Amino acid sequence: QLPPSPCMSECVSVRSSTRCVAAQVMASLLLLLVMAGKAAAEVQGSVPATDSMEAQPASNMSLQVGAGSGSASTPSPAEAAEVVSPMNLTGSRLAFLAGDPSCSAHPGCAGLPGDCCPNGDMMLACCSEAPMPSPACSANPGCQGLGGDCCPHPSGSMLACCSAPSAAAPPPQPPLAPQDVYINQYNPANPLSIHVDPVRSNNYFLILGDWGTAVTPGTCQRAVAQHMKDFVVRQRAAGKNLLFVASVGDNFYWSGVKEESWEASWAQPYGVNDPSSPLHDVPWLSVLGNHDYGDDDPFAGCPHMMLRALSSVGGQAYGAKQLNRDKNPSRPANTEKYWLPDYNYHYELPEADLEVIALDTNVNSIATLGGDWHGNSEAFNTCGGEGQVWNFLEKVYRSGRALLRERAQAGTARTVLILQHYPGACQKEVFEAALPPGRKVNVICAYGHVHAQQCNGWNLQGQCNMILSGGGGGCCAPEIAQAGFAAVSLDDAGSFRTDVSSGEVSMPVGSCHWKRRLRQA
Repeated sequence: QLPPSPCMSECVSVRSSTRCVAAQVMASLLLLLVMAGKAAAEVQGSVPATDSMEAQPASNMSLQVGAGSGSASTPSPAEAAEVVSPMNLTGSRLAFLAGDPSCSAHPGCAGLPGDCCPNGDMMLACCSEAPMPSPACSANPGCQGLGGDCCPHPSGSMLACCSAPSAAAPPPQPPLAPQDVYINQYNPANPLSIHVDPVRSNNYFLILGDWGTAVTPGTCQRAVAQHMKDFVVRQRAAGKNLLFVASVGDNFYWSGVKEESWEASWAQPYGVNDPSSPLHDVPWLSVLGNHDYGDDDPFAGCPHMMLRALSSVGGQAYGAKQLNRDKNPSRPANTEKYWLPDYNYHYELPEADLEVIALDTNVNSIATLGGDWHGNSEAFNTCGGEGQVWNFLEKVYRSGRALLRERAQAGTARTVLILQHYPGACQKEVFEAALPPGRKVNVICAYGHVHAQQCNGWNLQGQCNMILSGGGGGCCAPEIAQAGFAAVSLDDAGSFRTDVSSGEVSMPVGSCHWKRRLRQA
């Protein structure tokens, strides 16, 4: 029988003491093993059998476990060799002797309440079990960069990345900016070096929307592109200077840009990199539409959810593939003239007395990102749910409204073009309400989404200042109401003239047909 120890009585009242918990654990184990050794010794005649050892409670036993843990009588050399030797303490015994009996301290018991190793005088089987692997994408090396669960996916299937080898550890990323505010970061001072004719009335720009046919350009997109080229040739012959093409969204169908889309859907049909094309080297000032988000560009709506962002600028993560190369270094090198420096931005052309303000208003149409659920379900899952996308785009939207007020206060241009994707979402009233006393501005709202060329409002001079230009030919069946683009010419009085639907800029009604019907335009 082992004598009582002061430490054991202390353990009764102070169970959180690591020293005493370990002593109690060791004593309990010793009791069990000494009993087994005693039975063997009785057979050999070396240790007399007594009932008092079996009846002795564990709380009356102690074992010296280290300096200051209290003294105790020492078992026989045979018992010491069997009980105390570390070589005999393996598996659950080592976990048991680690000092913390709580279930949460043992991986195989995680999720169980209270103590497991031991539970009273009993070691649960889970004490020697390995933890269950995490299904989270972030816990599986081959799925790094994806959000939610991958191994398995909530659908029950194991994604291919679950068996992929581990990638090299990414370099440390700068900390993210506070997520309650989105910061627009760009250079507004004509970074593309757009040439402006010194005679203001010699300058014009085009407006195009809903144009980037998926996979390869169809007959509608090609027809509109050729119509644009023909128009530019006639204007050039008249001594006019094309400043830029304003792209009002749905630039790449159906659910975001793919690597091959830059050449197939943009460079090739418009000839932007072809010196023989009338549209060669012409800048495109762009915004995103609902089809620019979705499964092919999943982190455009939640860059903060990426384990490794495409880029981090000013401590803010970026994940949209259409953004300029400072935000997406993997964007092809021959796309510099496609200008999308941030979700919201402005571009100043003081020589033309013109400013462009580009906005992202997609928070107003979350359900149609990627067209519908066929084009956004994977993106939403990757982002951690539709709510994550809404939260991010709502911050982007608020930063766009702040930009409108800021440019109303700080800008000087007499003509301001506001670009965004949706009819009724221009927010012209926000800009005009923030104008300081004495500043007069001719505001133009340009948008797409509806696949037609149409004027929805006029200024006091009778010029269209609410321009629907969604007839770029990229979408949709059974036919485009009116395919085409819009043209805006500046005048010498600080205002403008518009052409939205004449034969100069529009295709004949009914001339553009599609062979497939999109579920959600």
